[in-house]
Amino acid sequence: MSLSPDLDRLQETIIQLHRQAFSESPSPMKLQKLCYYAQGFKLAEGEQLFPEDFQAWQHGPVIPELYQKYSAYSWRAIDVALPEEIQDKGLAEKVEDIVYAFGRYDGAALSTMTHREAPWLDARNGIPESSGSRETIKKDSLQRFFQAQLGAHGEE
Repeated sequence: MSLSPDLDRLQETIIQLHRQAFSESPSPMKLQKLCYYAQGFKLAEGEQLFPEDFQAWQHGPVIPELYQKYSAYSWRAIDVALPEEIQDKGLAEKVEDIVYAFGRYDGAALSTMTHREAPWLDARNGIPESSGSRETIKKDSLQRFFQAQLGAHGEE
């Protein structure tokens, strides 16, 4: 399976923004979590960035197709060649605050953060953290959780 055009554009844009902000590419795990937070916050605002669903894997939310695309990088930074100039400026504006806010954490820290959040916990429904899972994280769960996050910070 391949990525939808929307997710393909988003992941490329996130990598480019991350390189600009932090002078390095994210790891595959970090990219997954940045896509998760971008989708979650945009769903809270009533906009879906891409159609794929996350699964509640052992190390946090994962889109299997995105995992496959970058699995060869393991824990290393994704060093694919991308244009320095971001192609989709509108998309970059939508997600740059998320990349800047969450990009300062490494993939393991972001994974730990997601383990404390309702969408991942609800999807796993009591499956121990140390166990694998392919349970789907529902978009309405993401939307509700991130709407509450925005409301708690007075951003509604």
